Amino acid sequence: MTAQPQDVMLQPQVEAELNYLDNLDEIPVFAQSEKIGESIRVNDNRAPREMSISNARLMPNTFSLDVEGFTLAEQVTNVTDFNDDDQLANIYTTEVENLIAEATGGSVAIVFDHTRRSTDVAHREKYASRDPVPAPHSDYTDASAFQRMRDKFGNKEAEDRLQRRFSIINAWRSMSGTLEQWPLTVCDARTIDDSRLTQTRREAPVRPDPSFEYNRPSETRHAIFDPNHKWFWYPRMTADEVLLFKNYDTLTDGTARYALHSAFKDPNTPSNAAPRETIETRAFVFYD
Repeated sequence: MTAQPQDVMLQPQVEAELNYLDNLDEIPVFAQSEKIGESIRVNDNRAPREMSISNARLMPNTFSLDVEGFTLAEQVTNVTDFNDDDQLANIYTTEVENLIAEATGGSVAIVFDHTRRSTDVAHREKYASRDPVPAPHSDYTDASAFQRMRDKFGNKEAEDRLQRRFSIINAWRSMSGTLEQWPLTVCDARTIDDSRLTQTRREAPVRPDPSFEYNRPSETRHAIFDPNHKWFWYPRMTADEVLLFKNYDTLTDGTARYALHSAFKDPNTPSNAAPRETIETRAFVFYD
């Protein structure tokens, strides 16, 4: 029997499958869709592993970006339509930059990407959104983080910025009310063994070109199964909640460098669940 929403909020944990890397005989590839509406493509080197995912809502609200690598924030947005690019540019970018700067203690946060995702094919076709990613991963390696800096600021300014600490933070939220299916789970950074991560080639069309004709190759880190991983999620997130998690940090002093993340099929999903429509925003954070 599917649990009711109020039951899920009080459920200490769920058991769900996460698609870890398994066979490394071939170079892992993660490919975004080349045509609007299509699903992501991965090669056949993954195996689902059942993992316990703990309900972070039932724990003290002490999760932080520099320790566990994630935290939940609240923010009432003035955006009325997240599918409107003008509202993202003129309203949401500033809102989320302020939120991230405050949460990290950084001197400034600069957004460089908004990505919409949906489980509804019609939404993906209409708004060039993408589907959820059901695989434990982090979005950047050292090389791809530095290259993304150059892409954003140009070589000269980037080289100056690269001399000082920076991090990359993701802000993830529902675009359409309470989230009922395919939530996001994040892994406590303290339980991640770097030797169990592998560089993965990422192939993605350059946006916002609607033709999806050009690919921008990059690198991400995907995880090989590790029973020591501790996973958390916030059930039934609302549009006024933002999951912040770290995707990269130049510090190597024990500060969390990244929290692996993955969409997962929630066993408590209602049979009549609304499609999952979310937006994730990536931002550079710079520190004095």
